[in-house]
Amino acid sequence: MTMTRELDPRIASYLAKNRQWAESKDYKPPIPFKEMQKKGREREDGTVIVLACTDPRVTPEEFLGMSTNEGNKATIVRTAGGRVHAAMSTLLVLSAVGNLGKKGVIMVVHHTDCGLQTASDDEIRSVLGEGVGMEGKEVLDGAVFSSFVTPEESVKEDVEILRASPFFKGMQIVGFVQDTETGLLSGVV
Repeated sequence: MTMTRELDPRIASYLAKNRQWAESKDYKPPIPFKEMQKKGREREDGTVIVLACTDPRVTPEEFLGMSTNEGNKATIVRTAGGRVHAAMSTLLVLSAVGNLGKKGVIMVVHHTDCGLQTASDDEIRSVLGEGVGMEGKEVLDGAVFSSFVTPEESVKEDVEILRASPFFKGMQIVGFVQDTETGLLSGVV
């Protein structure tokens, strides 16, 4: 791929690390999608989906100890605040290509000190609206950002939404809050 302008040095560094990783003796291409899909559908216990925040300080692969070598990886879906509204289309696609919500687990994980706790939806809309014309403001009028006061309450809301959905009826839906000070997860629902 030819770039017409100079890359941000962070992206250049990521690309160099990607090349090292892909060329290492440890890299093995993943199994083809259809094979993975078949294995997932055949599992008695279904698959695990983790819905978490996009905050780079709280990475599910790290705080849940996931590893390709140990074979304990899950599907990770990340949205601002780990909120379900923004994740719903992805979760529906995963259900369609997976086992149609008949088995498996969705683990909702929100965290303390989250950016979505710092402003209301109206405040977010106002900040974004300052830099755009009328066309942008029309888009913002219908936008739902799902800001919240406490992560415990937002986890309860999101778990309720998933449990009420006809698309995930056979799945276990659980919710946790990660304390960013200690790194520990606490069960909410």
